[in-house]
Amino acid sequence: LSFILTAIIFVFAACNEEKKDATLSEKGELLTSVTWKYDTNASIKGTTDDIKDTTGITADIELKDDVKSIADFFTGTLRFGVDTKDPSKLSYERKYGKGIFSTSVLGFWEFGKDEKFIIMREWDDVAGKEKPPVEYEILELTKEKLVIKESDGAEHFYIPN
Repeated sequence: LSFILTAIIFVFAACNEEKKDATLSEKGELLTSVTWKYDTNASIKGTTDDIKDTTGITADIELKDDVKSIADFFTGTLRFGVDTKDPSKLSYERKYGKGIFSTSVLGFWEFGKDEKFIIMREWDDVAGKEKPPVEYEILELTKEKLVIKESDGAEHFYIPN
């Protein structure tokens, strides 16, 4: 009987345990301080620099005028923060397009080893569960720039929106 009573008290205490709000380091504060906009030209330059490194061919591509406006319209923004529904979690929103032509992806994030990586877990509405996590290496994080790299080597450049 005392075992059952102890088990009930333990379960009750575990259910009523308050979740602690997520705390952010200085790097986390910097990451969440702005909405990051995908920088199309910087990302293209990063890709062409890789081509030059591997082939020796220089490709100087820069989007301008109407083409840049169209590319900017369809590129995305990335917003990191503390989850509004559950302050013990860190969430993100990735938005593509603008206005009625936009779509959003939501998920949770955390820093990986030594805050050198961001691990992002996207929510799959169709399956009703999280997709497998994607890990990005943080190559640069300043007030003016965020550069992250996927495991396949693709680099993504962001600037404050």
